[in-house]
Amino acid sequence: MQAPATTKPKAIFVAFLAAILMSGEWILLVAGTHIDEMIVGAASVLASGAFLFVVHRSSTLHTDFRLADMAKGWRIPWYVISDIFVIILVLFKDLFGIEKAKSLYRVSGFQTGKEDPTLAARRVLAIAYTSASPNSIVLGIDYTCSRMLFHQLRRTRLPQMTDDLGAKS
Repeated sequence: MQAPATTKPKAIFVAFLAAILMSGEWILLVAGTHIDEMIVGAASVLASGAFLFVVHRSSTLHTDFRLADMAKGWRIPWYVISDIFVIILVLFKDLFGIEKAKSLYRVSGFQTGKEDPTLAARRVLAIAYTSASPNSIVLGIDYTCSRMLFHQLRRTRLPQMTDDLGAKS
């Protein structure tokens, strides 16, 4: 299946940007630019690029990431900090026998659609953003039933950013 002509320049730009980012991350990882490190780094970037190409070609998920949706992640640092305190509280209560730690599996409604690339992108962002916080781990979103399954150690409300991406709590 041939990609439309309008997406080829975008795909080339994304591939170039990914190669630049992977190269920069390699230099940060090895903390140097010695010739042997750069040879191994170049091989790693080429192998990673080939893997990304194969995955992209075989992927059937079409996404349309919107800047407004990606920008909702600005709240993540606050959620991480507040959930660290929630986890510490759960830990101390369990250690001192005040209250046993729980393992809660919860279900929430989630606005989904099989064919809508914007809603697919929001599912991806909701999983990544919500799981970044220590108290909430998204196990998956079922687009056929419009449901999101997630795990918590202490029952708390879903983050506002998850609601903004389509959760119905």
